[in-house]
Amino acid sequence: MKKRRFSLSDFDIYDFKLIGIHSHQEPHKLAYLINSVLGTSFKRMENNLDLSVGGKSVTFPIFDYFNKEWDTKSYLICNKVSLEQVFVTADNLFDSEDLMTSEFLLKDYKRVDYLLKIDDELDIFNPELIIKKLITINQISMAYPIESHAIKHPEHLILD
Repeated sequence: MKKRRFSLSDFDIYDFKLIGIHSHQEPHKLAYLINSVLGTSFKRMENNLDLSVGGKSVTFPIFDYFNKEWDTKSYLICNKVSLEQVFVTADNLFDSEDLMTSEFLLKDYKRVDYLLKIDDELDIFNPELIIKKLITINQISMAYPIESHAIKHPEHLILD
């Protein structure tokens, strides 16, 4: 019997809806605000999403929610993470400078602070209805759908 190798392109990994959220709130605060508006119960997952980006290990906080009525799972993911300070020696009045660097889960969407991923195998969710509720939150400056087929690295969004 021949062995068959599979790659990610052999599987349909686009069975989700994705919403980009612009907000400067801390992740736990944003999860609380979304819970109050959408009637969800996003909770911090025990394990973060750990990726190796440019030789550095980067940790993205994730919140999840399981809707029993619709049998779907949703995730609130930080798209932007500020890394620890990097100390650079300088030859001037100051001995060192503090630099903050940021890494992104989806580099094509650097302005997006958070991603709301809704697993939708049955294609029953309308992201526009969710977005209408999200933009009522004062701490969210913008929310909009992101086409899942346009994402260059959808494997970064495989969370199970």
